[in-house]
Amino acid sequence: MAELLKRLYKLVYSNKFFAFLMMLIQMFIFVSVYTWLSSYYFYLHSAMVILSVLLVIHEFNKSSVPEFKMTWIFIIMAAPVFGALLYIYLHLDVRTKDLNRSYIRNQHETRRYLEQNEETIEKLRATHPNAAAMANYLKKYSGSPVYENTKTDYFSTGEEAFEALKRDLLSAQSFIFLEFFIINQKHSLWHEILEILKQKAKEGVEVRISYDGMGSGPLVPKDYPHTLREYGIRCRVFSPVMPLLSTYQNNRDHRKICVIDGKIAYTGGVNIADEYANRIVRFGYWKDNAVRFEGDAAAGFTALFLEIWNIETPDGFDNYEAYISAARSAGQVQGGGYIVPFGDNPFDNYPVGKRAYIDNLSNAHEHVYIATPYLVIDNEMYEALSFASQKGVDVKIMMPHIPDKPYAFWLAHTYYTELVEAGIEIYEFMPGFLHAKMSLVDGRRAIVGTVNHDYRSMYLHYECGAYMIDVPEIKDMEQDFLDTLKKCKKITYEDCLNFPLYQRVVGKVARLFAPLI
Repeated sequence: MAELLKRLYKLVYSNKFFAFLMMLIQMFIFVSVYTWLSSYYFYLHSAMVILSVLLVIHEFNKSSVPEFKMTWIFIIMAAPVFGALLYIYLHLDVRTKDLNRSYIRNQHETRRYLEQNEETIEKLRATHPNAAAMANYLKKYSGSPVYENTKTDYFSTGEEAFEALKRDLLSAQSFIFLEFFIINQKHSLWHEILEILKQKAKEGVEVRISYDGMGSGPLVPKDYPHTLREYGIRCRVFSPVMPLLSTYQNNRDHRKICVIDGKIAYTGGVNIADEYANRIVRFGYWKDNAVRFEGDAAAGFTALFLEIWNIETPDGFDNYEAYISAARSAGQVQGGGYIVPFGDNPFDNYPVGKRAYIDNLSNAHEHVYIATPYLVIDNEMYEALSFASQKGVDVKIMMPHIPDKPYAFWLAHTYYTELVEAGIEIYEFMPGFLHAKMSLVDGRRAIVGTVNHDYRSMYLHYECGAYMIDVPEIKDMEQDFLDTLKKCKKITYEDCLNFPLYQRVVGKVARLFAPLI
Protein backbone atom coordinates (compact mmCIF):
# COMPACT_ATOMS: atom_id res chain seq x y z
CA MET A 1 0.00 0.00 0.00
CA ALA A 2 2.81 2.41 0.91
CA GLU A 3 4.57 1.68 -2.39
CA LEU A 4 1.32 2.28 -4.29
CA LEU A 5 0.79 5.63 -2.56
CA LYS A 6 4.38 6.64 -3.32
CA ARG A 7 3.89 5.87 -7.01
CA LEU A 8 0.59 7.76 -7.04
CA TYR A 9 2.30 10.75 -5.43
CA LYS A 10 5.02 10.74 -8.08
CA LEU A 11 2.44 10.48 -10.85
CA VAL A 12 0.23 13.35 -9.68
CA TYR A 13 3.25 15.60 -9.06
CA SER A 14 4.87 14.84 -12.38
CA ASN A 15 5.30 16.12 -15.91
CA LYS A 16 3.64 12.88 -16.97
CA PHE A 17 0.44 13.97 -15.22
CA PHE A 18 0.52 17.33 -16.98
CA ALA A 19 1.28 15.60 -20.29
CA PHE A 20 -1.72 13.33 -19.74
CA LEU A 21 -3.95 16.36 -19.19
CA MET A 22 -2.61 17.94 -22.37
CA MET A 23 -3.40 14.77 -24.30
CA LEU A 24 -6.95 14.86 -22.93
CA ILE A 25 -7.25 18.45 -24.14
CA GLN A 26 -5.89 17.37 -27.54
CA MET A 27 -8.53 14.64 -27.77
CA PHE A 28 -11.23 17.00 -26.55
CA ILE A 29 -10.44 19.51 -29.29
CA PHE A 30 -10.42 16.84 -31.98
CA VAL A 31 -13.79 15.50 -30.83
CA SER A 32 -15.20 19.00 -30.45
CA VAL A 33 -14.20 19.87 -34.02
CA TYR A 34 -16.64 17.28 -35.32
CA THR A 35 -19.48 18.29 -33.00
CA TRP A 36 -20.46 21.68 -31.65
CA LEU A 37 -17.22 23.48 -32.67
CA SER A 38 -17.26 22.27 -36.25
CA SER A 39 -18.18 25.71 -37.56
CA TYR A 40 -15.04 27.14 -35.95
CA TYR A 41 -12.71 24.42 -37.16
CA PHE A 42 -10.91 26.65 -39.64
CA TYR A 43 -10.09 29.27 -36.99
CA LEU A 44 -9.03 26.76 -34.35
CA HIS A 45 -6.92 24.80 -36.77
CA SER A 46 -5.31 27.91 -38.20
CA ALA A 47 -4.50 29.29 -34.74
CA MET A 48 -2.83 26.05 -33.64
CA VAL A 49 -0.88 25.75 -36.89
CA ILE A 50 0.41 29.31 -36.53
CA LEU A 51 1.34 28.77 -32.87
CA SER A 52 3.07 25.48 -33.68
CA VAL A 53 5.05 26.99 -36.55
CA LEU A 54 6.16 29.92 -34.39
CA LEU A 55 7.29 27.56 -31.62
CA VAL A 56 9.16 25.36 -34.10
CA ILE A 57 10.94 28.40 -35.56
CA HIS A 58 11.80 29.58 -32.06
CA GLU A 59 13.14 26.17 -31.03
CA PHE A 60 15.08 25.70 -34.27
CA ASN A 61 16.90 29.01 -33.78
CA LYS A 62 17.76 28.46 -30.12
CA SER A 63 21.34 27.77 -29.14
CA SER A 64 20.70 24.36 -27.62
CA VAL A 65 21.44 20.65 -27.99
CA PRO A 66 20.26 19.29 -31.38
CA GLU A 67 18.59 16.26 -29.77
CA PHE A 68 16.39 18.51 -27.64
CA LYS A 69 15.43 20.52 -30.73
CA MET A 70 14.48 17.43 -32.73
CA THR A 71 12.38 16.02 -29.89
CA TRP A 72 10.45 19.23 -29.36
CA ILE A 73 9.90 19.83 -33.07
CA PHE A 74 8.58 16.29 -33.47
CA ILE A 75 6.20 16.63 -30.50
CA ILE A 76 4.89 20.04 -31.59
CA MET A 77 4.30 19.02 -35.19
CA ALA A 78 2.86 15.58 -34.37
CA ALA A 79 0.40 16.83 -31.74
CA PRO A 80 0.04 20.64 -32.03
CA VAL A 81 -2.23 21.25 -29.03
CA PHE A 82 -0.46 18.85 -26.69
CA GLY A 83 3.02 19.77 -27.92
CA ALA A 84 2.51 23.52 -27.90
CA LEU A 85 0.94 23.62 -24.43
CA LEU A 86 3.57 21.29 -22.95
CA TYR A 87 6.37 23.33 -24.51
CA ILE A 88 4.99 26.61 -23.17
CA TYR A 89 4.38 25.11 -19.72
CA LEU A 90 7.93 23.82 -19.34
CA HIS A 91 9.71 26.78 -20.92
CA LEU A 92 7.81 29.49 -19.08
CA ASP A 93 8.56 28.02 -15.66
CA VAL A 94 9.26 31.29 -13.84
CA ARG A 95 10.10 29.40 -10.67
CA THR A 96 13.15 27.65 -12.13
CA LYS A 97 14.39 30.85 -13.74
CA ASP A 98 14.25 32.58 -10.35
CA LEU A 99 16.21 29.72 -8.82
CA ASN A 100 18.85 30.04 -11.50
CA ARG A 101 19.34 33.75 -10.90
CA SER A 102 19.68 33.09 -7.20
CA TYR A 103 22.15 30.25 -7.80
CA ILE A 104 24.36 32.44 -9.99
CA ARG A 105 24.28 35.16 -7.33
CA ASN A 106 25.42 32.66 -4.73
CA GLN A 107 28.20 31.44 -7.01
CA HIS A 108 29.56 34.98 -7.23
CA GLU A 109 29.63 35.08 -3.44
CA THR A 110 31.40 31.74 -2.94
CA ARG A 111 33.97 32.37 -5.67
CA ARG A 112 35.33 35.28 -3.69
CA TYR A 113 36.71 32.73 -1.24
CA LEU A 114 37.81 30.05 -3.69
CA GLU A 115 41.17 31.36 -4.78
CA GLN A 116 43.46 29.29 -6.94
CA ASN A 117 46.89 28.54 -5.50
CA GLU A 118 49.14 29.50 -8.41
CA GLU A 119 51.91 27.13 -7.36
CA THR A 120 49.46 24.22 -7.47
CA ILE A 121 48.11 25.00 -10.94
CA GLU A 122 51.64 25.57 -12.28
CA LYS A 123 52.77 22.17 -10.95
CA LEU A 124 49.78 20.53 -12.62
CA ARG A 125 50.41 22.40 -15.86
CA ALA A 126 54.02 21.22 -15.91
CA THR A 127 53.11 17.53 -15.62
CA HIS A 128 49.60 17.35 -17.14
CA PRO A 129 48.92 20.37 -19.38
CA ASN A 130 45.64 18.92 -20.67
CA ALA A 131 44.40 18.23 -17.15
CA ALA A 132 45.39 21.77 -16.13
CA ALA A 133 43.30 23.13 -19.00
CA MET A 134 40.33 21.07 -17.81
CA ALA A 135 40.90 22.31 -14.27
CA ASN A 136 40.77 25.89 -15.56
CA TYR A 137 37.49 25.12 -17.34
CA LEU A 138 35.99 23.68 -14.16
CA LYS A 139 37.19 26.68 -12.14
CA LYS A 140 35.61 29.09 -14.62
CA TYR A 141 32.25 27.36 -14.99
CA SER A 142 31.71 25.55 -11.69
CA GLY A 143 33.60 27.62 -9.17
CA SER A 144 36.25 25.47 -7.50
CA PRO A 145 40.01 25.64 -8.06
CA VAL A 146 42.35 22.66 -8.16
CA TYR A 147 43.51 21.52 -4.73
CA GLU A 148 46.42 19.61 -3.24
CA ASN A 149 46.97 18.74 0.44
CA THR A 150 43.97 16.43 0.52
CA LYS A 151 43.71 12.83 1.68
CA THR A 152 41.32 10.76 -0.41
CA ASP A 153 39.49 7.59 0.63
CA TYR A 154 37.48 5.49 -1.82
CA PHE A 155 34.52 3.34 -0.76
CA SER A 156 33.42 0.60 -3.13
CA THR A 157 30.07 0.07 -1.38
CA GLY A 158 27.47 2.14 0.38
CA GLU A 159 27.93 0.02 3.48
CA GLU A 160 31.57 1.10 3.81
CA ALA A 161 30.80 4.72 3.01
CA PHE A 162 28.09 5.10 5.64
CA GLU A 163 30.14 3.49 8.40
CA ALA A 164 32.93 5.97 7.74
CA LEU A 165 30.45 8.84 7.48
CA LYS A 166 28.92 8.06 10.87
CA ARG A 167 32.36 8.07 12.47
CA ASP A 168 33.14 11.44 10.94
CA LEU A 169 29.79 12.88 12.00
CA LEU A 170 30.52 11.89 15.59
CA SER A 171 33.81 13.81 15.39
CA ALA A 172 32.20 17.09 14.24
CA GLN A 173 33.14 20.14 16.30
CA SER A 174 31.80 23.12 14.35
CA PHE A 175 29.26 22.34 11.61
CA ILE A 176 27.70 19.56 9.54
CA PHE A 177 26.21 20.18 6.09
CA LEU A 178 24.14 17.43 4.43
CA GLU A 179 22.66 17.71 0.93
CA PHE A 180 21.03 14.65 -0.64
CA PHE A 181 18.61 13.91 -3.44
CA ILE A 182 16.93 11.19 -1.37
CA ILE A 183 16.48 10.91 2.37
CA ASN A 184 14.10 8.16 3.45
CA GLN A 185 12.77 9.11 6.87
CA LYS A 186 11.38 5.61 7.49
CA HIS A 187 14.64 3.72 7.00
CA SER A 188 17.05 2.57 9.68
CA LEU A 189 20.07 4.19 8.05
CA TRP A 190 18.53 7.64 8.34
CA HIS A 191 17.49 7.02 11.94
CA GLU A 192 21.06 6.14 12.89
CA ILE A 193 22.41 9.27 11.18
CA LEU A 194 19.64 11.42 12.67
CA GLU A 195 20.48 10.27 16.20
CA ILE A 196 24.05 11.42 15.65
CA LEU A 197 22.87 14.74 14.24
CA LYS A 198 20.55 15.32 17.19
CA GLN A 199 23.40 14.57 19.58
CA LYS A 200 25.78 16.95 17.79
CA ALA A 201 23.13 19.69 17.70
CA LYS A 202 22.76 19.39 21.47
CA GLU A 203 26.52 19.80 21.76
CA GLY A 204 26.32 23.10 19.89
CA VAL A 205 27.39 21.88 16.45
CA GLU A 206 25.55 23.69 13.66
CA VAL A 207 23.64 21.14 11.57
CA ARG A 208 22.04 21.90 8.22
CA ILE A 209 20.14 19.45 6.00
CA SER A 210 18.94 20.04 2.45
CA TYR A 211 17.00 17.48 0.43
CA ASP A 212 15.26 17.53 -2.93
CA GLY A 213 11.55 18.22 -2.95
CA MET A 214 10.83 15.46 -5.44
CA GLY A 215 13.51 12.88 -4.71
CA SER A 216 12.60 12.88 -1.01
CA GLY A 217 9.07 14.20 -1.34
CA PRO A 218 7.18 10.91 -0.94
CA LEU A 219 9.69 9.61 1.63
CA VAL A 220 9.42 12.29 4.33
CA PRO A 221 6.44 14.03 5.95
CA LYS A 222 5.57 17.44 4.53
CA ASP A 223 6.25 19.06 7.88
CA TYR A 224 9.59 17.30 8.32
CA PRO A 225 11.64 20.53 8.28
CA HIS A 226 9.63 21.69 11.31
CA THR A 227 10.29 18.37 13.06
CA LEU A 228 14.02 18.69 12.47
CA ARG A 229 14.04 22.27 13.72
CA GLU A 230 12.67 20.99 17.02
CA TYR A 231 15.87 18.93 17.30
CA GLY A 232 17.99 22.04 16.69
CA ILE A 233 18.64 21.06 13.05
CA ARG A 234 18.12 23.57 10.25
CA CYS A 235 16.42 22.07 7.20
CA ARG A 236 15.51 23.31 3.75
CA VAL A 237 13.69 21.54 0.93
CA PHE A 238 14.97 22.24 -2.56
CA SER A 239 12.14 23.29 -4.88
CA PRO A 240 9.11 21.69 -3.17
CA VAL A 241 6.71 20.40 -5.79
CA MET A 242 3.12 21.47 -6.38
CA PRO A 243 0.85 19.81 -8.96
CA LEU A 244 0.96 21.68 -12.29
CA LEU A 245 2.87 24.58 -10.71
CA SER A 246 6.27 22.90 -10.63
CA THR A 247 7.97 20.07 -12.50
CA TYR A 248 8.58 16.59 -11.18
CA GLN A 249 11.64 15.59 -13.13
CA ASN A 250 13.18 18.75 -14.52
CA ASN A 251 15.95 20.65 -12.74
CA ARG A 252 16.11 18.67 -9.51
CA ASP A 253 18.93 18.80 -6.95
CA HIS A 254 20.54 15.42 -7.65
CA ARG A 255 23.68 16.13 -5.60
CA LYS A 256 24.98 14.09 -2.69
CA ILE A 257 27.26 16.11 -0.42
CA CYS A 258 28.29 15.91 3.21
CA VAL A 259 30.71 18.45 4.72
CA ILE A 260 32.03 18.19 8.28
CA ASP A 261 33.72 21.23 9.85
CA GLY A 262 34.81 22.34 6.37
CA LYS A 263 37.65 19.81 6.65
CA ILE A 264 36.01 16.57 5.48
CA ALA A 265 33.72 16.13 2.49
CA TYR A 266 31.88 13.19 0.90
CA THR A 267 30.27 12.75 -2.50
CA GLY A 268 29.30 9.84 -4.75
CA GLY A 269 26.25 7.89 -5.78
CA VAL A 270 24.80 7.03 -2.39
CA ASN A 271 21.63 8.54 -0.97
CA ILE A 272 20.42 8.08 2.61
CA ALA A 273 18.10 5.11 2.24
CA ASP A 274 18.50 1.49 3.26
CA GLU A 275 18.85 0.05 -0.24
CA TYR A 276 22.05 2.08 -0.74
CA ALA A 277 23.65 0.12 2.12
CA ASN A 278 21.94 -3.17 1.15
CA ARG A 279 19.87 -3.27 4.31
CA ILE A 280 16.87 -3.99 2.14
CA VAL A 281 16.76 -5.61 -1.29
CA ARG A 282 15.55 -3.59 -4.25
CA PHE A 283 16.62 -4.77 -7.70
CA GLY A 284 19.09 -7.29 -6.29
CA TYR A 285 22.43 -6.28 -4.79
CA TRP A 286 22.92 -2.49 -4.86
CA LYS A 287 26.44 -1.63 -6.09
CA ASP A 288 27.41 1.96 -5.35
CA ASN A 289 30.45 4.02 -4.41
CA ALA A 290 31.58 7.21 -2.66
CA VAL A 291 34.71 9.24 -2.03
CA ARG A 292 35.88 11.02 1.11
CA PHE A 293 38.19 14.04 1.05
CA GLU A 294 40.01 15.39 4.07
CA GLY A 295 41.89 18.65 3.60
CA ASP A 296 41.83 21.60 1.23
CA ALA A 297 39.40 20.12 -1.32
CA ALA A 298 36.61 20.11 1.28
CA ALA A 299 36.36 23.87 0.70
CA GLY A 300 35.00 23.28 -2.80
CA PHE A 301 32.20 21.06 -1.55
CA THR A 302 31.41 23.53 1.23
CA ALA A 303 30.88 26.19 -1.42
CA LEU A 304 28.68 23.88 -3.50
CA PHE A 305 26.48 23.18 -0.48
CA LEU A 306 26.10 26.87 0.38
CA GLU A 307 25.16 27.75 -3.21
CA ILE A 308 22.14 25.44 -3.04
CA TRP A 309 21.34 26.14 0.61
CA ASN A 310 20.94 29.88 -0.03
CA ILE A 311 19.17 29.51 -3.36
CA GLU A 312 15.88 30.66 -1.85
CA THR A 313 17.31 33.19 0.59
CA PRO A 314 16.27 36.66 -0.65
CA ASP A 315 19.52 38.43 0.24
CA GLY A 316 21.75 35.36 -0.08
CA PHE A 317 23.56 36.32 3.11
CA ASP A 318 25.62 33.67 4.84
CA ASN A 319 29.01 33.51 6.48
CA TYR A 320 30.61 32.18 3.30
CA GLU A 321 34.14 33.16 4.22
CA ALA A 322 34.15 31.42 7.61
CA TYR A 323 32.70 28.15 6.31
CA ILE A 324 34.75 27.95 3.10
CA SER A 325 37.96 28.99 4.84
CA ALA A 326 37.60 26.32 7.55
CA ALA A 327 39.61 23.81 5.51
CA ARG A 328 42.62 26.13 5.43
CA SER A 329 42.73 26.23 9.22
CA ALA A 330 43.16 22.44 9.34
CA GLY A 331 46.83 22.65 8.44
CA GLN A 332 48.69 20.46 5.95
CA VAL A 333 47.06 17.11 5.21
CA GLN A 334 49.15 14.39 3.62
CA GLY A 335 47.61 13.26 0.38
CA GLY A 336 48.82 12.91 -3.18
CA GLY A 337 47.48 14.22 -6.45
CA TYR A 338 45.16 17.01 -7.49
CA ILE A 339 41.41 17.35 -6.88
CA VAL A 340 38.84 19.69 -8.42
CA PRO A 341 35.37 19.62 -6.80
CA PHE A 342 32.80 20.71 -9.38
CA GLY A 343 29.11 21.44 -9.63
CA ASP A 344 26.79 21.58 -12.61
CA ASN A 345 24.00 24.12 -13.09
CA PRO A 346 21.32 23.18 -15.67
CA PHE A 347 20.70 26.76 -16.80
CA ASP A 348 24.09 28.18 -17.74
CA ASN A 349 24.48 26.33 -21.08
CA TYR A 350 27.73 24.76 -19.87
CA PRO A 351 27.23 21.00 -19.37
CA VAL A 352 30.20 20.69 -17.01
CA GLY A 353 29.70 17.02 -16.11
CA LYS A 354 29.41 16.00 -19.75
CA ARG A 355 32.47 18.04 -20.72
CA ALA A 356 34.50 16.41 -17.96
CA TYR A 357 33.53 12.94 -19.20
CA ILE A 358 34.35 13.83 -22.82
CA ASP A 359 37.68 15.32 -21.75
CA ASN A 360 38.55 12.00 -20.09
CA LEU A 361 37.75 10.17 -23.32
CA SER A 362 39.73 12.65 -25.43
CA ASN A 363 42.87 12.39 -23.31
CA ALA A 364 42.92 8.64 -22.71
CA HIS A 365 45.86 6.64 -24.11
CA GLU A 366 45.26 3.16 -22.75
CA HIS A 367 41.79 2.70 -21.27
CA VAL A 368 38.59 4.37 -20.05
CA TYR A 369 36.39 2.55 -17.55
CA ILE A 370 32.87 3.94 -17.16
CA ALA A 371 30.25 2.95 -14.60
CA THR A 372 26.74 4.37 -14.94
CA PRO A 373 23.23 3.20 -14.06
CA TYR A 374 21.73 4.86 -17.16
CA LEU A 375 22.99 5.19 -20.71
CA VAL A 376 21.02 7.75 -22.69
CA ILE A 377 23.58 9.75 -24.66
CA ASP A 378 23.56 12.43 -27.32
CA ASN A 379 25.48 12.27 -30.58
CA GLU A 380 28.43 14.24 -29.20
CA MET A 381 28.97 11.73 -26.40
CA TYR A 382 28.57 8.84 -28.82
CA GLU A 383 31.21 10.34 -31.12
CA ALA A 384 33.61 10.84 -28.19
CA LEU A 385 33.17 7.21 -27.10
CA SER A 386 33.55 5.91 -30.64
CA PHE A 387 36.57 8.06 -31.45
CA ALA A 388 38.37 6.94 -28.31
CA SER A 389 37.77 3.32 -29.28
CA GLN A 390 38.84 3.94 -32.87
CA LYS A 391 42.15 5.35 -31.57
CA GLY A 392 42.81 2.03 -29.85
CA VAL A 393 41.71 3.03 -26.37
CA ASP A 394 40.09 0.21 -24.38
CA VAL A 395 36.63 1.62 -23.56
CA LYS A 396 34.51 -0.38 -21.15
CA ILE A 397 31.03 0.64 -19.95
CA MET A 398 29.44 -1.08 -16.95
CA MET A 399 25.65 -1.05 -16.55
CA PRO A 400 23.16 -2.74 -14.22
CA HIS A 401 21.50 -5.99 -15.25
CA ILE A 402 18.49 -5.50 -12.96
CA PRO A 403 17.10 -2.01 -13.70
CA ASP A 404 15.20 0.30 -11.39
CA LYS A 405 13.34 1.81 -14.36
CA PRO A 406 12.57 -0.74 -17.11
CA TYR A 407 11.84 1.88 -19.79
CA ALA A 408 15.22 3.56 -19.18
CA PHE A 409 16.89 0.15 -19.41
CA TRP A 410 15.20 -0.66 -22.71
CA LEU A 411 16.12 2.79 -23.96
CA ALA A 412 19.77 2.16 -23.04
CA HIS A 413 19.66 -1.08 -25.01
CA THR A 414 19.00 0.88 -28.20
CA TYR A 415 22.52 2.35 -27.91
CA TYR A 416 24.19 -1.01 -27.32
CA THR A 417 24.34 -2.17 -30.94
CA GLU A 418 26.07 0.90 -32.34
CA LEU A 419 28.44 1.14 -29.37
CA VAL A 420 29.43 -2.53 -29.66
CA GLU A 421 29.91 -2.06 -33.40
CA ALA A 422 32.24 0.86 -32.61
CA GLY A 423 34.43 -1.48 -30.55
CA ILE A 424 33.19 -0.43 -27.11
CA GLU A 425 32.75 -3.20 -24.56
CA ILE A 426 29.51 -3.14 -22.57
CA TYR A 427 29.01 -5.18 -19.41
CA GLU A 428 25.96 -5.71 -17.21
CA PHE A 429 26.33 -6.24 -13.46
CA MET A 430 24.48 -9.52 -13.00
CA PRO A 431 23.83 -9.57 -9.19
CA GLY A 432 21.63 -6.49 -9.31
CA PHE A 433 21.59 -2.72 -9.74
CA LEU A 434 24.73 -0.70 -10.43
CA HIS A 435 24.28 2.89 -9.21
CA ALA A 436 27.93 4.08 -9.16
CA LYS A 437 28.89 6.94 -11.47
CA MET A 438 32.54 7.18 -12.45
CA SER A 439 34.98 7.59 -15.33
CA LEU A 440 38.52 6.21 -14.90
CA VAL A 441 41.40 6.90 -17.29
CA ASP A 442 44.80 5.17 -17.53
CA GLY A 443 45.16 4.88 -13.76
CA ARG A 444 45.86 8.64 -13.67
CA ARG A 445 42.52 10.46 -13.86
CA ALA A 446 39.12 9.83 -12.36
CA ILE A 447 35.69 11.42 -12.01
CA VAL A 448 33.42 10.22 -9.22
CA GLY A 449 30.19 11.93 -8.25
CA THR A 450 26.49 12.11 -9.08
CA VAL A 451 26.54 12.58 -12.87
CA ASN A 452 24.91 9.77 -14.86
CA HIS A 453 25.51 9.24 -18.56
CA ASP A 454 22.05 10.51 -19.48
CA TYR A 455 20.31 13.71 -20.52
CA ARG A 456 18.89 14.41 -17.06
CA SER A 457 22.25 14.49 -15.33
CA MET A 458 24.12 16.18 -18.14
CA TYR A 459 21.59 18.88 -18.95
CA LEU A 460 18.69 19.14 -16.50
CA HIS A 461 19.80 18.50 -12.91
CA TYR A 462 22.02 20.20 -10.38
CA GLU A 463 24.93 17.75 -10.05
CA CYS A 464 28.37 17.50 -8.47
CA GLY A 465 31.52 15.46 -8.56
CA ALA A 466 35.26 15.36 -8.10
CA TYR A 467 37.82 15.48 -10.91
CA MET A 468 41.02 13.79 -9.75
CA ILE A 469 44.51 13.63 -11.24
CA ASP A 470 47.31 11.39 -9.92
CA VAL A 471 45.39 10.63 -6.73
CA PRO A 472 46.80 7.30 -5.43
CA GLU A 473 43.32 5.97 -4.68
CA ILE A 474 42.51 5.96 -8.40
CA LYS A 475 44.26 2.58 -8.41
CA ASP A 476 41.69 1.39 -5.85
CA MET A 477 38.87 2.68 -8.03
CA GLU A 478 40.19 0.81 -11.06
CA GLN A 479 40.67 -2.36 -9.03
CA ASP A 480 37.08 -2.07 -7.80
CA PHE A 481 35.90 -1.70 -11.40
CA LEU A 482 37.89 -4.76 -12.51
CA ASP A 483 36.70 -6.80 -9.52
CA THR A 484 33.10 -5.85 -10.28
CA LEU A 485 33.68 -6.75 -13.92
CA LYS A 486 34.09 -10.38 -12.82
CA LYS A 487 30.44 -10.32 -11.74
CA CYS A 488 29.28 -8.94 -15.07
CA LYS A 489 28.19 -10.38 -18.38
CA LYS A 490 29.76 -8.96 -21.53
CA ILE A 491 27.13 -7.91 -24.07
CA THR A 492 27.82 -9.26 -27.54
CA TYR A 493 26.45 -8.10 -30.87
CA GLU A 494 24.26 -11.23 -30.93
CA ASP A 495 22.87 -10.31 -27.51
CA CYS A 496 21.84 -6.91 -28.90
CA LEU A 497 19.92 -8.60 -31.73
CA ASN A 498 18.21 -11.01 -29.32
CA PHE A 499 16.71 -8.52 -26.89
CA PRO A 500 12.93 -9.17 -26.71
CA LEU A 501 11.05 -7.54 -29.57
CA TYR A 502 8.71 -5.56 -27.31
CA GLN A 503 11.71 -4.10 -25.44
CA ARG A 504 13.38 -3.07 -28.68
CA VAL A 505 10.19 -1.44 -29.94
CA VAL A 506 9.52 0.43 -26.69
CA GLY A 507 13.17 1.47 -26.51
CA LYS A 508 13.24 2.86 -30.03
CA VAL A 509 10.01 4.80 -29.49
CA ALA A 510 11.32 6.11 -26.18
CA ARG A 511 14.49 7.27 -27.95
CA LEU A 512 12.37 9.83 -29.80
CA PHE A 513 11.65 11.44 -26.44
CA ALA A 514 14.94 10.59 -24.71
CA PRO A 515 15.92 14.21 -23.88
CA LEU A 516 12.67 14.64 -21.94
CA ILE A 517 12.50 11.26 -20.17
